[in-house]
Amino acid sequence: MSTSLIDMAERLATKLDLSYNRCEEDEIIIKLDGQRATYNLTVLLGREDVMYFSCNLNILVPKRRRARLVDAIVKVNEQQWLGHFDLSSKSRYIFYSLQIPFTSSFLAEELIIEDSLRIVMAECDQFYHYFSALAMGDIPTGVSIDALMLESAGEA
Repeated sequence: MSTSLIDMAERLATKLDLSYNRCEEDEIIIKLDGQRATYNLTVLLGREDVMYFSCNLNILVPKRRRARLVDAIVKVNEQQWLGHFDLSSKSRYIFYSLQIPFTSSFLAEELIIEDSLRIVMAECDQFYHYFSALAMGDIPTGVSIDALMLESAGEA
């Protein structure tokens, strides 16, 4: 089933007219045009047929703002019911990740992969402006992260 899941993701990208690059037998990178930005979504098939979606928000976090962004990511993740945001310690980019286990063939449907793409894009769009503003320093130090979270709610 391993290769067929990535093959499904590739067929879906073609069907939805999305740009993509099949990097490996078990990996594809799909370009998603969201409402807020263009995202690079890596879809990777892991062990035991777990499909891993990792979406780079293309927001580079300056070292001096890392602590504030880490705090913001923790607060956002407390509200997430599916997937999570993270900050890469190597590249300093914010990304969203979601893992879906396909433990039996009846779960391996293109519709589930398409729904996963939509979830990833909606979550990235909802919090893109919030994370970007924090990374760029466009938000005064005295403004609480909780207040910013209220402004981001419901924008997906």
